[in-house]
This record gives sequence, C-alpha cells and structure tokens, in this order.
Amino acid sequence: MRSAPPETPPKVAIEAREFAFWYAQTQALRGIDLAFPEREVTALIGPSGCGKSTFLRSINRMNDLIPGTRHTGDIVLQGESLYRRAQDVVQLRKRVGMVFQKSNPFPKSIYENVAYGPRVNGLARRRAELDEIVESSLQRAALWEEVKDRLDRSALGLSGGQQQRLCIARALAVRPEVLLMD
Repeated sequence: MRSAPPETPPKVAIEAREFAFWYAQTQALRGIDLAFPEREVTALIGPSGCGKSTFLRSINRMNDLIPGTRHTGDIVLQGESLYRRAQDVVQLRKRVGMVFQKSNPFPKSIYENVAYGPRVNGLARRRAELDEIVESSLQRAALWEEVKDRLDRSALGLSGGQQQRLCIARALAVRPEVLLMD
C-alpha cells in the first residue's frame, strides 16, 4: 500500500512577527504572531475595540497617517518587510487593497468609482479593456445585475449595502495581491 505524499504547507501571504502597536502611550496591539496563507479567506474575530481594525490598518500602513503612533516587530508581505525604510507606501497599497467598515464611494458615477483605480494605474489601454474590468469587478462583488443599466448614475444614490459592494468592486478592480476587509 502506498502512502500519500506529504502535503506541502501553503505559502504565506502575510506574516506578523511580534507586532505591537501604540497610539501615543496606549498600547493597542501586543506581540502579534500570525501567518495568513495565500489564496485563503481568513477572519479575525473578536469583541469591539480589541484591535482588529488597528491590525488591518497596520498591514497597509494606514496608521502611518496618525500622529503619535509607533510599532515594534514586523509585518511581512510575500517575504518583504512592510516597515522597511525603502518601502514605497503607494506601491504597497496597490498590492494590499482595503475595504473599510463604513463605505466610502467617490462622489462620481458608479462606473467611474470602479474605473478610477485601473485608469490611474494603467491597467487598461483601451476603453473596452476598462469596460471589461468594471463589469467583471462588479460581477465579483455581486452588484453587476443591480447596476448594469445605470452605470452613469451617482454612486451616492446607491443603498448602503450597494455602496459597500461598490467599494469591494473598486478594490478588486486593481487586482491586489491581498484584500483586507474591515
């Protein structure tokens, strides 16, 4: 009888190593050690105020914008430290998309909300390519059927749930390696 070959462990997409974070004198995260495998959905579950959002915002360096914050330890994406001095935060945010708890559509049309990222990042050379990205992103966010006949209308006119799915489509449109959803 043959034994099955040993399974290779999944590749790690993101790894936190002894990561700690402070807002001024208040420590929000203590010694986080986590590894998130590639191509898997991982949920962080805990009570309100336990640091889930702080940790997610640390992964794409959104907390850098808050005065008085600091961290120790590291977070690594595909083997590269996110906190190394040479890290281009704009490039990082192209690789690590984020959808926030409160939806934040741009005050533009539904189409332009999704097309904006691919356009500014040069992901489409022709209008037809951009149309394809917009449609597929809206489909992946389960919104296409509801908006396909009104792409030129303001995104602000969508319901709260539709706005949230639009923000998911907008994040998917730039094809991030990792998508964080708060």
